[in-house]
Formats: sequence, C-alpha cells, structure tokens
Amino acid sequence: MTTHRYFTLFFLLVASFATAQAQPTIALNTIKRSDDPVTTENAPRMPKAAIESPFYVKIYGFYGLLTPGSQVSTSYTSLPITGMPTNTATSYKNNSTGLGAGPRAGIGIGLIVSDFINLGIDADMLFGSALTTSDNYNASNYTSTSSSSTNFKVLSIIPNITFKALSRPSYYIYNRLGLVGGIVMDYQVNSTSLYAPTSGASTASVYQNDYRKNSLAIGYQAALGIQFRLSQSLRGFAEVIAYNQSFQPKENLYKSTNTKTGTAPSVYSYITQYSSQGTSTTTKQDGLDVYQSPSYNVVMNSIGLSVGLMFRF
Repeated sequence: MTTHRYFTLFFLLVASFATAQAQPTIALNTIKRSDDPVTTENAPRMPKAAIESPFYVKIYGFYGLLTPGSQVSTSYTSLPITGMPTNTATSYKNNSTGLGAGPRAGIGIGLIVSDFINLGIDADMLFGSALTTSDNYNASNYTSTSSSSTNFKVLSIIPNITFKALSRPSYYIYNRLGLVGGIVMDYQVNSTSLYAPTSGASTASVYQNDYRKNSLAIGYQAALGIQFRLSQSLRGFAEVIAYNQSFQPKENLYKSTNTKTGTAPSVYSYITQYSSQGTSTTTKQDGLDVYQSPSYNVVMNSIGLSVGLMFRF
C-alpha cells in the first residue's frame, strides 16, 4: 500500500509539472513570430484636398442697355399746321440712349485674398454704339434735311475689390466696387446736310467735330454677379454692371465742307480750346483760327449685362 501511495504521489507531481510547462508553450505559440507576414486592415483612403491657386485671369463682354444721366442727342422735324403756313411747329425726339451705350470687351487679373474678398484690376474698351439723329425742315421756299452720327471709344483701367455675399461649393454670389480711369480714344460727331431752295442751287454740307484732346474719364463701377464652377480651373460668371464716368473735352478740331451745285467745294476749319477760365480771344495754330471756350462735362453712364470666363492658375 505504501508503494502504491508513492507511485500515486509521483504521478501527481509529474502531471503538475507537465501542466506548468504546457502553459508558457501555449502562450508562446499564440504570439506571432517577427518574421511571419503581418496582415493589417487598410483604412479608407481620404483624397487630398485640391490646392487651388489664388491668382486668376478673366475675360468678359458687356453690353450697355441703359444710359441714365448720359448726354443724349435730339432729332427735329417740322410739322405743318392745318390752315397755317408750313414750318410753324417742330416736333423733337431725344435718343433713347446716350454716350456709354453699346458693347465693351475686357480682360482682368486678380488675387483671392480670403474666402470673402478678391482684389483685381481690369482693362476694358468701350466700343460704343453709333448715336444718330436726323432733322427735317419744310418751309414755303426751301427744304432742309440733316443727319449726324456720334462715334465714341474709351479705354478704361479699373482697380476693384470683390465681396462674396453667398458662397456654395458650386457657385457664389458677389458684389464688386471699382474706380474707373478712362482714356478717350475716339470722340467724333459727323454730320451731313442738304439745303434745297424751291428755286436756285442746292447746297450739300459735311461737318466734323473731332474732340482730339480730352481729360481722363473718371468715375466708378458697381456690379452684382454670380460665379459658377465649370471645371477644376475654369469658372463662368454673369453680372449686372453700372458704370459712371465723365470727362471734359480739351480741344475740338472743326471742319466743314460745303458744296453748292455747279461750284467747287469750299472748306473751312478752326480749333476750339476749352478751359475753366480764360479770355475770348482768337489766335493762330497751324494756320487755323483758335477760339477759347468754357469747359464742360460730358457724362457717359451705362447699366448693362456682362458674361465671361475666369481661369485660376
């Protein structure tokens, strides 16, 4: 019996030792070896935010539809009144638009300062619509017809600031304010007339007023617009723009050519100089009479629509 107890005790000790040795072995087998391949779960890749340049270039076209406060021209027509001699009444009609009407085309560069403000400078050319008038007079002993056309071009430089009012990922609404300084490239009023008496020779005349020297056309610009994304770098925009500009003529070269039926044309030219103060004296310049006259303002306002493209680079 004693022998059996010793064997039983021996087997219990062996079993305990085997169990103790098995636990670290299992633990070691559960730890991956450093040279085993490691498989990790990939996290979803987040696309990097596109970095857009703060600089941009734009091109645009504009058409002036309204010209509130601008200088306008007037057409006249004589009207006979029943039972009274002709040419006792004259009708007249102002043009619907004045200086500043018509197309503009421009280009600009700018810098996006923040999410709310852009700074830029634009340059545009006002090609202007030809402003025409016609006059017709019918008297008892003559008829007279005439017409005139005003041609006008101005190159303007416009430093400006844009304020974003409402911004969305695909579009934003903004307003823009700018100061305008314009150079008058062309300002001419050309006229023709025909005087035809009931008896005798008729006279055809051509007149030209060429305002070849002018002050800067100074003013301001205000716009309300919407810009929308077309691609990563390309934007489109549409605006309602108001221009307010005025200038003063400095010198006008006047030329008239009169041709009477059956005779050679006669030509006459003179120069008018405008200033804020002076003396009504006559001098000579290049063989022409030069007259002094008080200066005056010419207003060229316009309100119209503009569309264009902007490229960020």
